[in-house]
Amino acid sequence: MIDKIKELRKIIPIPIGEASQLLKDNGGDIETCIYKFKEKSLKEIQQITGCDETMASEHYEREKYDFNRTVSSIRETLFDENYTPIEGLTKEGISAALQWIRIVDSDGFGVAIEYDIINTASTTILLIPALHETALQIKEAKEARDKIFEGYKETDLLEEFVRRSKLLDDNKEFAKANQSISLKTTILKEELLRHFRNL
Repeated sequence: MIDKIKELRKIIPIPIGEASQLLKDNGGDIETCIYKFKEKSLKEIQQITGCDETMASEHYEREKYDFNRTVSSIRETLFDENYTPIEGLTKEGISAALQWIRIVDSDGFGVAIEYDIINTASTTILLIPALHETALQIKEAKEARDKIFEGYKETDLLEEFVRRSKLLDDNKEFAKANQSISLKTTILKEELLRHFRNL
């Protein structure tokens, strides 16, 4: 039985317990287990994604029967097939937004918010409905920073910079965006790249 479990798991990526149960339910016949598992998975994939059986089967085989990767792959394909351009969204704007997100990743949101490119980035992100809430957070945080640092000059004393920075850190909108955006950079990049490849 152990050899059959190993053989079955080489073909379909499932936990040991599930492999064992499949073999029990199907009299130890590996081919029947594979057929029934694939059939059940394909129905679930179609239900989750809304795709047809042919698409589900093609993607499922291409992704070596990995359920999650198959669902993700189909969703990307369907997104591309049904893509509707968004007025005002350009490759240049998306590139600027991606560049700004790289600054968030490397230097942190607090530093990235000081870059001029944030204006193009936030305007671009705001155009994408799925990212609307995130864009508003960025905008509110930028407005809070601009208000707190209004009139500040590079020649001012260090103590003044520290005082204003503390006010910014304590600002509700900034703190919320700082925490949220830093955790969402991967999601932001993925969504932006989906649109970039379709423009």
